[in-house]
Amino acid sequence: MPRTLGRRTVFFAVTCLVSILLVPATPAEFRWVAWFSAALGGFWAVATALEDLTGPGGPKDPRVRPTGPFEPPPAPGARD
Repeated sequence: MPRTLGRRTVFFAVTCLVSILLVPATPAEFRWVAWFSAALGGFWAVATALEDLTGPGGPKDPRVRPTGPFEPPPAPGARD
């Protein structure tokens, strides 16, 4: 199964792109803020992409609960 990128990666990539697009509209004394935001978004986009691509693969089943020393509580309204 091919690995895919998560929503965090896409969010940070879009944030980086929007910050770069806002550089020309930013006043000259505050352009560093737009460039810093773009660099920060780019850094996190790359970091989360690496995490997605190098982590354990396979879809996660939200119905599977982790096992522990205690049983899960009963469902609301359930009787013994």
